Amino acid sequence: MSLSNIKIIILIISVFIVSLLTINYLTPDYHPDGGLKLKLSKDEISEIGNKIVKSYRPELKDEKRNLSLESNPAILRWLRSTNRIDSANRKIREQNLSYFWLLKVLSVNDTNLLITSDKNQNIETSTVLELKISQEGKLIAISEVFNETKITNYFSEDSAKSFLERQISSLADYISFTNDSQKINFGSYLFTLDKIELIQKLNRKDYNFVWKGYDDSGQLIYLKASIIGDKLKSFELILPVPDEYSNSDPDIYEIVTTIFLLLFVLIMVIVIGLKRIKAYEIGYKNAIIFAFIYTFFFALAQILELSFDFHWNIMLGIIIAGIFIFLSAVALWAVGETYLREIWNEKFSSFDLIRHKYLNHSIIGRTLSVSVAAGLFLTAIYLILIKFESNYFYLNFTSKNFQTVKHINSDYPLFYLFSSSISSNLLLIIPLLFFISGSVVRYFNERIGFISVNSILFALLIYLFIEPIYASLIVSFAIGIILSILFYEFDLLTTSISFILFNFFLRAADFSFIGNESFTHYWTLTILLSAISIIIGFVFILTKDKSVDVNSLAPKFLENITERQRMKKELEVARIVQMSFLPKKDPVLNGVQIASVCIPAFEVGGDYYDFIKLSENKIGIIIGDVSGKGTQAAFYMTLAKGFIKAIAKESDSPADILSKMNELFYENVERGRFISMIYAILDLEKRVIKIARAGHNPVLINHNSGKINLITPKGLALGLEKGIIFRQVISEEIIQLEKGNTFVFYTDGFTEAINSKGEEFGLDRIQKILEQYSYESAEKIREILLAEVKKFIGKTHQYDDMTMVIVKVNS
Repeated sequence: MSLSNIKIIILIISVFIVSLLTINYLTPDYHPDGGLKLKLSKDEISEIGNKIVKSYRPELKDEKRNLSLESNPAILRWLRSTNRIDSANRKIREQNLSYFWLLKVLSVNDTNLLITSDKNQNIETSTVLELKISQEGKLIAISEVFNETKITNYFSEDSAKSFLERQISSLADYISFTNDSQKINFGSYLFTLDKIELIQKLNRKDYNFVWKGYDDSGQLIYLKASIIGDKLKSFELILPVPDEYSNSDPDIYEIVTTIFLLLFVLIMVIVIGLKRIKAYEIGYKNAIIFAFIYTFFFALAQILELSFDFHWNIMLGIIIAGIFIFLSAVALWAVGETYLREIWNEKFSSFDLIRHKYLNHSIIGRTLSVSVAAGLFLTAIYLILIKFESNYFYLNFTSKNFQTVKHINSDYPLFYLFSSSISSNLLLIIPLLFFISGSVVRYFNERIGFISVNSILFALLIYLFIEPIYASLIVSFAIGIILSILFYEFDLLTTSISFILFNFFLRAADFSFIGNESFTHYWTLTILLSAISIIIGFVFILTKDKSVDVNSLAPKFLENITERQRMKKELEVARIVQMSFLPKKDPVLNGVQIASVCIPAFEVGGDYYDFIKLSENKIGIIIGDVSGKGTQAAFYMTLAKGFIKAIAKESDSPADILSKMNELFYENVERGRFISMIYAILDLEKRVIKIARAGHNPVLINHNSGKINLITPKGLALGLEKGIIFRQVISEEIIQLEKGNTFVFYTDGFTEAINSKGEEFGLDRIQKILEQYSYESAEKIREILLAEVKKFIGKTHQYDDMTMVIVKVNS
């Protein structure tokens, strides 16, 4: 047992225990669901509801019943937005209208059913009776659906009032009525009439009544009731919520971050995906495994939410959505994996070990135990920050997860919470960890830099649905720091599971304070399973690992990425070598202007030019193009430079120098390699230039008369032949220097530059520019030529080096 393993085990145990104690201390007061308190079990509420139905509508015997716990988002928003979170939660627990049980009696004879994916709306048109029951078991609302057209009898106003008061009091015996408005201040649920609305129909009169009173805590409440003819339609206790809290406005920050992530992911998938597919740098095996897992938990969450009570059209909707989700998940993982593996392949270590069935490896053990402890730690940090922020802000929770209680309604709460935590957060991991963190580490690979930048981006993109927004950003930043540390220090799977478990534990903590013994057992089971997972992780950590090279477990397509990276580094080296051997500045000579340029291509070629000082008034000019690309071309260029530097002063004949160069090059390189080259000797004393050409592009000369000619002395490229034929073929030309003459030496990178239409820049365009700007200096002509070429090729890739030397005689 190594010391490092002991340290990590002690750390995990400490984090686990401290996090549990913190969660226990801060719940329920500082938990988003802290106002939830079930005083009766679901079975007890069901029994109460059935008794009410039996007494009110005894004929409804065989109709199906649907019981679910619901919330009133408007009341929750109001209380949370006007109180500290601990005070708001206490007030929510004290009154009966924030959370209530909804019992729907459904007609079995209705064949025109409207089915939706929402369990609470899935048989809406078949509902014949609806009851709302408080957590204490009191009836707080009733609504009945019946054929109103058949009702013709009706009450007078006073009779309608008396009828409603008797009906409501018989159904909800804790409610009473008085005609003395002063008395309502001294009793709970004692109501006095506030307003009446008459609705005149053709053959009857309908009424809406409103009474006002106070609940047990002294909170003003209203009782609204409707009567259709001589039949009770509905009544409901209503808490008067200010208008600004009645409806929730669209969450602009959520919309903006969602749109940004969608666009960002779409661009990354398209741009990276297309490139990697063409280069065979993408794999689908892992993507299919991921997509299957995600789709499975998505479908499971939907089924558990419905408690297996669904119809064929719901199943069809789940299947269609599942297919779309599966394909999206395949595309996201495939592109995300190839992107992150290129940058940070070791972050897939746990995933690769599991995929190759090394399940008891110490890395897997570390992932398992750290993930569970980190998930609880993130939950504790979240609650600590909520408590801290509640001292300065009134906090509201805008997430639908904290405005609904679907996990309470599910027949399998833990399974539902776990599957919904995975289906809600797993796809978010790809843009966050694969694309965002992958991009950050490209530029900030040091620990502090990565964690700092990554945490800020996570804070902006992991929206925790807390209002005000700056309170949400503070909590998100803290969560981002922890996730960034986990990702940097551990791996992808550890961070992903930690984030999912954070969302799971945050909702599962409801079971610890919900007040019902059956739900308390779920929290106990959650902690027990967490502890077992950590212990299993410890066993794996302490078990001796089988000998395995984790890097060798990576997918095959990584080899193509590695090869491309190797070639990229090779090209970078070649570019450095190439540029280091080129002249740092142009020579300065009396009576002559010299301007040169070399623009390396995306894939480095072997262009080379140089100036050799032969005497005070004599200079050698070399321009050449080595066959091939990359480090090999750079090596041959280095070799050529060394050869010509060594022999340049041995002869005053360019043809002779190139012949010797050919012999040396032929002897020292493999067959098939060659260099095209021009060597010119500029002699200012004799006012001549001697030019020899070894298979290179012709030299352009613009005479002072404006006439342009090509200088094309014969010659073979260097390295194609041993030397006998080379000496027989090569020749040189001697040209008198005249004021205004301009000589242009160039490589085929200029003439063969291609635009988006596939057209070449060509020699003709260079000649026209020389003719048009013959009066300009050598430097100016160079700049004009470069600008015209760049304009011509536009955004098209430059596939070859572009090199040019311009010599202009100005005296």
